[in-house]
Amino acid sequence: MVLAKSLTKKYFERTLFDKVDFVIGKNRKIALVGRNGVGKTTLFKLIMGEEERTGGTITIEGESIEYIPQELIFPDAKVFDYLEKNLKTETEKYKIDELMAKVEFVNYNPNQPIKTLSEGQKMKLKLVESMLRNPTLLMIDEPTNHLDIEGIMWFEDYLRNLPISSLFISHDRSFINHVADEVWEIEKEQVFKFVGDYDNYKEERLRLINKWDEEYVRFIRKKAQLERLLESARKIKGGKKRGKAVGAAKKRIEREVEGNKKEKFEIKTIKKLAFDTEASSGKLMLRFKGVAKNYGDHPVFEGLDFELRGAEKVWLFGPNGGGKSTLVKIIVGDEKATAGDVQVGSNIKIGYFSQIQTDLEFQEDLLSYFVKETGTYFGDAYSKLSRFLFDKDAVKKKIWQLSPGERARFKLAIFANKNYDFLILDEPDNHLDIETKEVLEQSLRDFKGTLLLVSHDRYFVESIGMEKMLNLKDGKLTYL
Repeated sequence: MVLAKSLTKKYFERTLFDKVDFVIGKNRKIALVGRNGVGKTTLFKLIMGEEERTGGTITIEGESIEYIPQELIFPDAKVFDYLEKNLKTETEKYKIDELMAKVEFVNYNPNQPIKTLSEGQKMKLKLVESMLRNPTLLMIDEPTNHLDIEGIMWFEDYLRNLPISSLFISHDRSFINHVADEVWEIEKEQVFKFVGDYDNYKEERLRLINKWDEEYVRFIRKKAQLERLLESARKIKGGKKRGKAVGAAKKRIEREVEGNKKEKFEIKTIKKLAFDTEASSGKLMLRFKGVAKNYGDHPVFEGLDFELRGAEKVWLFGPNGGGKSTLVKIIVGDEKATAGDVQVGSNIKIGYFSQIQTDLEFQEDLLSYFVKETGTYFGDAYSKLSRFLFDKDAVKKKIWQLSPGERARFKLAIFANKNYDFLILDEPDNHLDIETKEVLEQSLRDFKGTLLLVSHDRYFVESIGMEKMLNLKDGKLTYL
């Protein structure tokens, strides 16, 4: 059991948690959600003892905890050598092979350097390392960011059937629906607990917000009533009687208003993105004819034939390492095809959103870079960035100081201030919180131009309403 009592965490003037209580019980599957920056990863670190508490206690009784972070870091080592360090004796080496089979680690080579593994393989390697230590509680930060669709579906089954407790941070709503027994949300410096999956959480959360709204309305009415009472008391003739009435009214205000203050609940989220396009629905946007790509002697794909027209929305999916990002890079000119013909439509404006935002200049501050990229005046840039939740202090930060979620949101801010005919989005939903995803979904659903989307988030794809599907697997492209 992990038991938190009156847990408080402050950073200078900012409070993340204020007297929070919770219990992580036996074999529970708990999804931890909340907007970027509310303290999800901090809560993990408090449980792990990697952050100091400002107040309260965390008691860990009979638990062995393993933590898989969002960003996976490994030494320069071979797969088996790395895992072997977690064994107590030589006779336990069989456990490595058993676990690698259980996590369906395809083409397991014990002598393969870790740095040559795919992101999905690295995530499974970290999982095997954790399970070798026999945990009773597994904590995972954004596990689906490293997995393709097949890997996510496999991990849903694996985690759901794992006979231990798990606490995982995720913005993947379909994943939460398939795995979670409970959903915990960090909001208003508290942890609110909802029994059930994501869909149930969404309904119960709406009821909770309505309750807060009703409490706020009652508070405002009571405050106005008591202020009128105080004003009436001040008009009473006769000093002694007036003084007594004023004192009584002030005490009621202190007790019923100041001691029971309610604030209006507002969900802070970005504004809808609006893209204008002049490309007609029949216009040729992209054509691949016999396109192949090799890296040395290693073929990525060959003989790819397809075309996109104006206003089409196409979902490109497939296994990690199958060549989706390479295909995208060929379209935008960051890579050259080994063979075949690539034709991009004439006089069209292409917007490319990379999943890791490597095109950003990390040493620049947000305001200067935004002005340079969008041509916005400095005075207007403040208000435009504030629509994406970057206040006057945040815009002074260097881009390298941003979290992955903040970097993705900053890139969206730049996107929103340009107009494109053809959007190419490579995992745009990675690192975004659910509220921001929902705004992006609506924006892309309403987009009148052409969209080529790479994503492993099934909920996200379904919400946009993609019209065509392309599966890139084993070097071939299949229309579905």
